[in-house]
Amino acid sequence: MGEELEGALRRAIEREKKARQYAEGLVEERTEALRLAYEKMRIGEEQEFFDVLSRMPCAVLLAQNSGEVALANPAAVELLGFALESELIGRNWLSMIVDNEIDPLSQGVQEDAAVLMRKANGDFSAVHIIIGSSAFLGSPARIIILHDVSEQRRLHQQLRYQATHDGLTGLPNRHRLLEKLGQYIASARVHGAGLSVFFIDLDKFKFINDSMGHAAGDVVLCEVAKRLQNLPLAGGVAARLGGDEFVVAVPTSNALERRQMAQYLLEAMLLPIRLERIDQIMGGSIGAAQYPEHGSDAEILLKRADIAMYHAKESGGSTVCYFTEHMQEELDARNQLEIRLRHAINHDELVLFYQPQVDLSTGMLVSVEALVRWQSPDYGLLFPGAFIALAEEVGLIRDIGAWVMVAACKQILRWHQEGLGWVRVAVNVSPLDLVNDEIVKRVADTLASHGIPPECLELEITESLSISDPEMALDIISRIKALGVALAIDDFGVGYSNLGYLKRFPAERLKIDQSFVRGLSQNAHDKAIVATIIQLARSLSMQALAEGVETEEEARILLELGAHLIQGYWISKAVPSEELVVMLRKMCVLDTRQLQAPTHPPKVLVIDDHPMMLDVIQNILSTLPLEVQYMGSAEVALEYLADNPFSAIICDYQLPGENGISFLAKVRILQPSAVRILITASADLAVLREAINIARVEHFLQKPLDPTQLIALMSTLRA
Repeated sequence: MGEELEGALRRAIEREKKARQYAEGLVEERTEALRLAYEKMRIGEEQEFFDVLSRMPCAVLLAQNSGEVALANPAAVELLGFALESELIGRNWLSMIVDNEIDPLSQGVQEDAAVLMRKANGDFSAVHIIIGSSAFLGSPARIIILHDVSEQRRLHQQLRYQATHDGLTGLPNRHRLLEKLGQYIASARVHGAGLSVFFIDLDKFKFINDSMGHAAGDVVLCEVAKRLQNLPLAGGVAARLGGDEFVVAVPTSNALERRQMAQYLLEAMLLPIRLERIDQIMGGSIGAAQYPEHGSDAEILLKRADIAMYHAKESGGSTVCYFTEHMQEELDARNQLEIRLRHAINHDELVLFYQPQVDLSTGMLVSVEALVRWQSPDYGLLFPGAFIALAEEVGLIRDIGAWVMVAACKQILRWHQEGLGWVRVAVNVSPLDLVNDEIVKRVADTLASHGIPPECLELEITESLSISDPEMALDIISRIKALGVALAIDDFGVGYSNLGYLKRFPAERLKIDQSFVRGLSQNAHDKAIVATIIQLARSLSMQALAEGVETEEEARILLELGAHLIQGYWISKAVPSEELVVMLRKMCVLDTRQLQAPTHPPKVLVIDDHPMMLDVIQNILSTLPLEVQYMGSAEVALEYLADNPFSAIICDYQLPGENGISFLAKVRILQPSAVRILITASADLAVLREAINIARVEHFLQKPLDPTQLIALMSTLRA
């Protein structure tokens, strides 16, 4: 847009220059014609002189040196807004000039000037003037040629406005802002004053644009611009840099004024904006920099306010952060890290470590995950957390991914040549690699160039890809799968868990995120989630692989829940290839017998205030391998439950004191994993509904008891 405006401006200036050259040539021509006419007039041909003057297409005045008009042709009468020539004769044409900046008769401009003139009807015209000297009736005179350049000037001003203002909001753009900042800084330097620069980024703008469309986004931008213009800017300026970025610069003399302006900006950003009959609150991340403390140059001040704004956004948004030198040091360190990382990728500073993946049924090391490390001469050995996020931000993650894939394939081939067989190695694939089919060719070329079986390479694809372009991603994944490569879904459960796309993934493994594994032994919810994921994997004919296993207890629970594979520090941390070879040479790296928990019979608690019913239940359960406690009241049972866990609790609905539903509701809190069973003679649906909603009762036994039903229920219990 800026280049188009500059081009239009140049063309307008060129047209004005040509018009000026045309006028200059015209005056020479017409002056000569006037001279000849004047000569004729001197010999008695005055009428012919007037005829020539009236036929001239350009506006011409013949005036005395003092400015009084002696003659005017029709074009001049029309240009200056008069009806008749007689109304113009005798007037001082200089009095019609309202442009105080230019004196058309002053030294240096009398031959060529452009001024603003007031016409007879009160309108104004920008007029280009060329003045020549002559004589009239024996007295010195001036010939004034007038050319209306109002349209050219209007176009020039319009182009300049467009070049210096935002087309959507009308606010000054970056170019104009820098001009204004330069002026403010110069003034502040002379007067010893201060200047505050606030850099604003709207917190919710991307969500509005994506969910409601760009038209709604434009409404937001215009409303924000209006609010900024309505603030008490104290002679300052509000500008839009582009996108959802705005800048406000205001003269401030102390910290109180800066904080007050910051508060005004925050409040303006938090006012609701009505979009499609819904009030949306945008919020804004605001960074502030101050002259002269943070810089004496417009670009530096703007840059440092921008740095502070990113800190405000990282702090959660809708806040103000003031620039500090520490922020600059962090940015410099980050930029240096980026430079070194670019160098590292091409200079063999990246290395691969490998973490074993063990089969829970056999204890064998069946595969490994390749994890990248950066062995930096400047920073030492860096783990992915220190540089992967930066690589994603600056567009280096694909280069790192390509390096990892090649390095992994080289290692697979090397292990095979060392007699260790074909080892399956998993490498991570960034979602950014799944936006085009370049990765398909990369995988095919890498496999072909190293001559390894495609089944030995496994690509781990994060679940979060389903939020970008899932259809394209699925197509690319299917084409990769067609090469024979193994696929795994990584970090399952922490993303969007889009089951509609999951069932279409041609994956062999489903990796359970370590955040769930770490809570297995303490959190019943995590255990339930892991159990569900394992069952889901089995239903989809996938292997469930649990990450982050750090204790024997976690491994034991995973074995009980039916997980296929585990990896984590309990087996081994990620190690260099030479250390992994020791494990690869072993038949088994894990004795799964140590995970087999001793078998204890499930414990069952039965509560009923009728001894006969207790005897009936005891007779039925006596044939089963259960440890059963029988009690006659809820009060006694509650005290016992506080310290004794049970696999199942069977309770009669009719109890003295409180009913069975109320009791089981308390049990649900004390022992949430225990199966809750209610005995009732009632067929009232209200009772059953209350039992389900209040106590989360899972099973009902109808009186008289059906022994077959009770035995079937107890047979499903686990200790």
